[in-house]
Amino acid sequence: MSEREQSRTRSKGAQTTPEDFPTNPHQSYPSGDYSYILEIVMRMQESMGRLGEAVTSLKETSKAHGEKLDSIGKDVHAAKVVISVVGGLLVLIGGVFAWLVNTYISTHPAH
Repeated sequence: MSEREQSRTRSKGAQTTPEDFPTNPHQSYPSGDYSYILEIVMRMQESMGRLGEAVTSLKETSKAHGEKLDSIGKDVHAAKVVISVVGGLLVLIGGVFAWLVNTYISTHPAH
């Protein structure tokens, strides 16, 4: 080989064949079959069932609270109506009483 070819190989480095890519060993489960995965899935299903029950319970509770709020709203409206009627009656009775007092004073002059 000439000196020129040797310097070219040195600058490029020694040519090598590519190595194999690293391989991951097969992952094995503790039981050696899918019963471990099945157990995990069944636990998840149980948890999902509990969550479903909790959501249903929360919906029912929310509905009950909504009904209570509606009932309270109706009670407040009824109280406002009663107060308005009683207030109106008091004003009417007060007006009639004032008219009677005024009429009595105007028909009976002071001596």
